[in-house]
Amino acid sequence: MILKQSFPRLTPELLDKTDAILKEKFGYSPLPEDYRRFMLQQNGGFVSPGFIDDTDDAHTQEIVFDTPLTWARDNNRPVTPCLIMFFGIWLEDMQGADIENEELYDLVLSNEHSRYDFDVLPDNMMSIAKCSYPDAADMLCLSLGGADYGAVYYNYGMCDHPAKFHGNYYEEKAKLVFEKHGITADELDEETEEGQRVVDDLKRATFVKIADSFEEFLRSCKIAPVP
Repeated sequence: MILKQSFPRLTPELLDKTDAILKEKFGYSPLPEDYRRFMLQQNGGFVSPGFIDDTDDAHTQEIVFDTPLTWARDNNRPVTPCLIMFFGIWLEDMQGADIENEELYDLVLSNEHSRYDFDVLPDNMMSIAKCSYPDAADMLCLSLGGADYGAVYYNYGMCDHPAKFHGNYYEEKAKLVFEKHGITADELDEETEEGQRVVDDLKRATFVKIADSFEEFLRSCKIAPVP
């Protein structure tokens, strides 16, 4: 895997400042060490081989990863999303540095959009990459709290689509959430603290765990021909 059109190189000090900003804005714990090492090597960028390599003949290979999901309407074929880009970090301290592609979302901005504009991120979940299609809402995310700190998750942007592309997967996950809290969907009151905990758990139910750590995720990625 190669990353193209990255943001300027980071330093440990800039990553420490990023930790502080993410904690202030979203209450996140510090970034896991394996993810920090990745960002120090290259500050985000478009994934190659992949979409960024498109020519008149289009790209022929891409970086994919496995998920426990299947396409219910395609003989339960496994869902193997492709990586489009990793979000970079862009701080005021870096002003004046050249950015090759300003369309590469910065890390804090990507989380503001996902948390406030689209309201999909549960507590302690951070978006770190975009996947599947350039204009899709599919995300790669990192857990920054709880027993699964550092684990990597995939979020399918159309998980609530009535077509149920992945069968009853999400429906069953939501059912477990209501059973855990001892209520039904009709009894959910989002105005209460308990209701907010249920809502957060329902959001989390749409995130599919794919690795226990970022390093494990990277090892699992593979080059595949474009379908």
